[in-house]
Amino acid sequence: MKNETPILNTLEDYLSKNPIRMHVPFHGGVSNNDILPKELYNLDISEVSGYDTHGEDNPIFQSEKITANFFNVEHSFYLTSGASIGLIASMVALNKFGKKVILARNVHKSIINGVILAGLEPVWLDVEFLDKWGIFSKVDPNKLFEITSKHNDIAGCVIVSPTYEGVISDVELIAQNCHIKNIPLVVDEAHGAHLFFLRTSAISLGADLVIQSWHKSLGSLTQTGVLHLINNNFFSYRDIKRSLELVSSTSPSFILLLSLELTRKYLVGTLHATSLLFNKIRKPLTLFTISLKQIPEIEIFKNQDPFKVYIKPNKMSGIDFAYHLYNNHSIEIESANDIGFLISIGMNFNEEIKDKLINAINEISCCRDVARNVPTEKSIIKPQINNLKLSPREAFMLGFQKNKNIEYECEINAPCPPGYALNVPGNEK
Repeated sequence: MKNETPILNTLEDYLSKNPIRMHVPFHGGVSNNDILPKELYNLDISEVSGYDTHGEDNPIFQSEKITANFFNVEHSFYLTSGASIGLIASMVALNKFGKKVILARNVHKSIINGVILAGLEPVWLDVEFLDKWGIFSKVDPNKLFEITSKHNDIAGCVIVSPTYEGVISDVELIAQNCHIKNIPLVVDEAHGAHLFFLRTSAISLGADLVIQSWHKSLGSLTQTGVLHLINNNFFSYRDIKRSLELVSSTSPSFILLLSLELTRKYLVGTLHATSLLFNKIRKPLTLFTISLKQIPEIEIFKNQDPFKVYIKPNKMSGIDFAYHLYNNHSIEIESANDIGFLISIGMNFNEEIKDKLINAINEISCCRDVARNVPTEKSIIKPQINNLKLSPREAFMLGFQKNKNIEYECEINAPCPPGYALNVPGNEK
């Protein structure tokens, strides 16, 4: 059952008939370049026969349900516009419970977008910002308890776990805190879909909605994700379905849908081997981190996600270090800031790559000839929590006016990655 592929089966049945394509997309299965393979165009179909069924007979629904059974959740909604669309839809769904929503200060900008669309009002949950590293820490359950003790009109709570740099919060305790007050918990697990196989996912720790970006840590194609409806305690299938339909395309990419289905099949088919897969990566990864600790002039951030390695050069900015890695060694890392840089470990990681990374990092750290730009405290952007003087929705709408003397911020300033907001519509200028 968990190995079944309804989407693939429908595609194969369609292609087996060698149909004359008198429907969109315009390419009709014909490639218009020498770069993308023709098979890609063959698979790129629209709502054709077999896909236009409704309810439980729909192959997309069937595939989602198989994925849900695998993850032991109520339903798993496939996302072809990234995890962002799932986060936005979750805010729309929260509107059924009220207007105020607890937001961890490091939520992704798509959550703010959802708040604007849903007309919600943020109640900020402060998250410690680690000045030394220039990143956020984990959510403090005590600070959440303070908020839930003061408010009786909270529609929901949103946290990020793991963070972009691999910091995992105590989701179980946070969920218990929320549920005592009858508050649903939404967890942005965009960067942690792989944690399910490491037994540290929010899916099994009490969250009510969990949004994952599978392309980030499970190997599906870019822009694919899954929204897991964990239970029916707060939301129904219909609640999430109609919220997603409000913000999603009516023409989702079936290539991306197929990628999600085949990724699930791979994970299921190698379930016993999945742990072996991660262990295969972790063996050179363990040696990698051990070797890193021997390199002078760098520090390694201690997080809870072994597949995220955040490094702080002591005599160079993270941006400069990343520049030298790419230009001198052809190594493209995940991201960099004034303080450090992030390495994201993927399926391609092996002994050879480990050795190249170590040699490159060691060479740059020890070389005296490379340009060095030591970040100062003033160059580090520290996100601040500001009391909103206007709701994000009202302030955003003000931005359409030509009046240059508007007293409030009207835009979201959230460089991505990592995507947390430095400024939110409604803040006083």
